[in-house]
Amino acid sequence: MKPGSSAWVGEAHPRSPGIRRSLLAIGAWAAFGALVGACGRTSLLELSDAGVGGAGVGGGLVGTTSASASTSSNGGDGAGGFVACGSPTDCDDGDDCTSDDCEDGRCEHRPRDDDEDGRGPTICGGSDCNDFNPSVFPGAPEICTDAADNDCNGVSDCFDPACAAGQDCGCTPSPAGERCENGVDDDCDTIVDCFDADCSGTPACGCSASETGKCGNGVDDDCDGVFDCDDGNCGADPLCACSLQGELCDNRADDDCDLLVDCADPDCRNFFPCVCEPPGSLERCEDGQDNDCDGRIDCADPQCISAPACDRCVPEVCDDGVDNDCDEHIDCADAACVFAPNCEPTPEQCNNELDDDRDALIDCRDPDCASSPVCVLAQANCLSPRRIPGTGTYTGDTTGHVSETRGACGGDAGEAVFFFVLTSPSRVLLDSRGSGFDSVLYVRTGICNSGREIGCDDDSGGESGSSRLDFSILYPGTYFVFLDGYTIDPGSGANEGPFVLNVEITPNPSERCDDDLDNDGDHHVDCADPDCAAFGPCRGCANGAAPGPEFGSAACTDGIDNDCDGTLDCADEDCSASDFYVTECCDGLDENGNGIPDDFNCRCASDADCDAGQICYAHTAYTCGLPCNSFFGSVCPFVAPGSHCNDATSQCEF
Repeated sequence: MKPGSSAWVGEAHPRSPGIRRSLLAIGAWAAFGALVGACGRTSLLELSDAGVGGAGVGGGLVGTTSASASTSSNGGDGAGGFVACGSPTDCDDGDDCTSDDCEDGRCEHRPRDDDEDGRGPTICGGSDCNDFNPSVFPGAPEICTDAADNDCNGVSDCFDPACAAGQDCGCTPSPAGERCENGVDDDCDTIVDCFDADCSGTPACGCSASETGKCGNGVDDDCDGVFDCDDGNCGADPLCACSLQGELCDNRADDDCDLLVDCADPDCRNFFPCVCEPPGSLERCEDGQDNDCDGRIDCADPQCISAPACDRCVPEVCDDGVDNDCDEHIDCADAACVFAPNCEPTPEQCNNELDDDRDALIDCRDPDCASSPVCVLAQANCLSPRRIPGTGTYTGDTTGHVSETRGACGGDAGEAVFFFVLTSPSRVLLDSRGSGFDSVLYVRTGICNSGREIGCDDDSGGESGSSRLDFSILYPGTYFVFLDGYTIDPGSGANEGPFVLNVEITPNPSERCDDDLDNDGDHHVDCADPDCAAFGPCRGCANGAAPGPEFGSAACTDGIDNDCDGTLDCADEDCSASDFYVTECCDGLDENGNGIPDDFNCRCASDADCDAGQICYAHTAYTCGLPCNSFFGSVCPFVAPGSHCNDATSQCEF
């Protein structure tokens, strides 16, 4: 490799002895930035989980997640040169990512690991996606019935490929729907008995006469479909009387009792005076506005630390309902109170707009609430998507939903999330006609929140504000559908409200022989499909021979238009088949010298279409390549972005 050549990007090498090659020759510096960003993030997380970090205060490790790594506070007051302590409060080092204990009169500071599973939380640079559940961490076996993402791959229970073929996930839905007292997921929606919205209002799920007296427990006690403070019976409850007021954004008061004041409250986002256009102006310290657009107002802004108006600010008192330190966070919502006894985490309640378990995730945005009836009904994010069992019309309301995802064509307001599973090739048609706002539709495959986006549309639905996506063929797998609001208008507010999703799924459609599409999902198009053998224009079109797919190096170098599509050999897109980096023609040679013959540019439908030593990546790109686990480094981001190498199948998968 010559210095400066753009053909060498990455450091994924085939493991064959004596061969040193790049990950993939892409010849595009735009991809280099994405590679460095992706590899950098991965490496940092891996190093953090391995207990590697820089030297910290007292000779400790920064960012480590190993439970065995710890530091002792050094000083001159205790025997042996350490600080003597009487209780854990004497050892608070101000770092939210350490646990601070007093052991034998000596302060010990260990990397935070609340569930003691050996992995630190993601907010501290670790990889534990739920640090309050010891059965959840990367590499943990997926438990298919506990509503938790045990292996931290972004999907849980029957949504996880590890569970898809298991006994708990392979059953057939009962025609009678969910039975509410047998401990079985009868309708196969991964939600059992009283956690299933279908069981709301049934005697088996404990309906009471009224919601009154239980207005903050996250349960629809009277089974009327309305929870807690949304239920009229709770109107006089002090908790609800406050929360129903809504936050006023300029009075320095916590009007809705969620412990967040004015612009620190998400309810005030995009409303005056919490809207600021950067760079703004110098912060004025007593006008209730974020003048310099840094997200901090008045005394919460470091610019105001010495301002006379901020002399009243004192350290936060954690149980008086007052924003003592002027940072717009009250009591347990203030980071200064994280170790206060009254701020110990409690189980998350799923509809009170409070972060009960102190994990920075509130209500339905918390994985602990994934199976809560209120979150299942809301289907507001990837934790609680609604299942699409087949062709039909699906309705709901996105009012109040917070935007957590966005499609390539828009989607800055709140969304509703669906999923469907295809077991056979199918044509899929989606539209949002009938929705009450300007909507966007987009679809991802594999992982809900980070899977590859395969389609996004705004305003093609045939009526004002509606969208439409028509997939002529989708192959077996899991797909996630987002019906999103296009934007949040500074004047009129968010695009949200009642929605309609119309779905048409046609399994195993027939091949049409003249439309340049793979209609039946066998990866053979028109004359290359055996179903078209009797179609007039296909008979004898390949120089008099029977037509077939232009797959593999033999077909791409024979000088014949094998599939009768008007192009042959290297001019045929089947012979330069990479969806992302076309660097070689499918001719069996390593033309760019990177150790990967043909660079994933030979189209295939099965391993039989590939040259010796290569396999067909039939779970993602349908191109031939060396097994993905024969590389040092991950080749999958370049074969199919968003996929990972499965050692069991030796190919990239979503």
